[in-house]
This record gives sequence, C-alpha cells and structure tokens, in this order.
Amino acid sequence: MLAFIDESYQTLAPTDVWTALAAVCIPREKMREVAKDLFRLKKRFWGVARPDEIELKGAKLLNPRAIQLPKNRDLAQQLTSLCRLHEIVPFAVAQKSAEGLELSRLRDAGDLPDLHKGIVRRVREFIRDKAPERKALLFFDERDRETNRRISRAFRGFLFRSREGQQMEEIVEVPFFYDSEITPAGQIADVVAYVMCSRYAGRRTDPYLEGVFAELRRLTHNASGTHEDGKVWRMWGLSALGVREEQDTGT
Repeated sequence: MLAFIDESYQTLAPTDVWTALAAVCIPREKMREVAKDLFRLKKRFWGVARPDEIELKGAKLLNPRAIQLPKNRDLAQQLTSLCRLHEIVPFAVAQKSAEGLELSRLRDAGDLPDLHKGIVRRVREFIRDKAPERKALLFFDERDRETNRRISRAFRGFLFRSREGQQMEEIVEVPFFYDSEITPAGQIADVVAYVMCSRYAGRRTDPYLEGVFAELRRLTHNASGTHEDGKVWRMWGLSALGVREEQDTGT
C-alpha cells in the first residue's frame, strides 16, 4: 500500500495558524490507472497536452473565489469519484497552533510532530483493518535536502525508539519522497490537505467546501478498538486535534 502525504497551512493572525497534514492510501497496482484518469480529468477541464503541464492544487481549485465556479466544483466532484473508483482512502489531521510549531519541533528537537504521528497511526489502523497482508510505504512531499533528512530521521526515530512506533510493523521503516509536480497521488493529497485546513480555519459555513469535505468523510476509514481496561476507543480518519465534534477526537 502506498501512502502519499502532503500538508497545508493557513495563517489567520500571527499567533492563529492552522496546519493540516493529509495522506491518500492507494493500492500499488492502482497507481497507473490513477495517473491515467487524473490526466483525463486535467485534459477535459483544462485542455492540457501533458500530465505535468498543470499541477492540481487545492488552493487554486477550491479557494473562496475559485469554488464559486461550477466548473471547479464539478472537477472536485470528479476527483472524489476517481478516489472511490480506484479505492483511494484519504486521511487528514488538522491542528491550530503557533506559527511554525510543528516544523520547529522537527528542526530543533528532531521529534516527529503530532500531525505526522496522527497520520501514521491512521494509515497503520487502516492496514490492520482492511489490508493485513500488506505493508504501507510512506511518501512525503519533497523539500530541500536538509529538510528531507530531518523528516527521515524523525520518522525513523519514532518507529525505532518509541514504544508505539516499535509496534507498527505495518509501516515500512524507510520514508520516500516525491515531486508533487509529476506525482498524481501527491496532488490528490494536496487537495485533501487544503480542504481539511480550510474547513477548520473558518470555512465550515461554505456549503461547497463542506460538500467536498463530506465526500472525503465518506471515503476515509474510521478505526475503533478496545483498551485493556475495556473502554472503547475511536480514531476518525479526518480529525482536528483538540476539536471535538460528532466525528472528531483528539488523537
């Protein structure tokens, strides 16, 4: 199972920043058809001649002005239909925090940030519940060389040094990186991250964005289980840390 990860940030004020991290899980054997179908959508809606001529970005497709265009809403609908057709499962975790908090933890302490842990946990539970014969390969959006190294160290440190990470046998220990301009699955992850971040950064009253969010909720996987003390736990596939709603927990 391949999991492509991307992020989205929105600054409302100097100390009011929302960050979202998203992952889309795709069976390896579906990758070629996903690429073909996403190219067909780009060709149909944008008239492109090459798959990498225009990068699909959530901020361009679904920003407050762009989402008012029926053509863009139709493309978003087609994109969620593509996910359903090819068994693509989205996950996303959002968090309100001081600007740069997540990245500064990665830079200064080498810790894997909470959003990243939240995504890894969701991917792991999905594999355990729905594809126990598989392992998940995680692909991060490529940054500069030094940032890629920090992500790799933090990711491996979490899996090898923490008690929780040592139990995650479903996750391959080596992270990979992708170029978003030429990676269709990464572009889908970008859209999921943007929707998640925008929703919690103040656009829950936008009926069009809520419609896309509702479709993603139908596509995600919600995990549950029982603790040793008998208490039931739940982990929603799309969740905001520290925000409690009908389908949001703080894990």
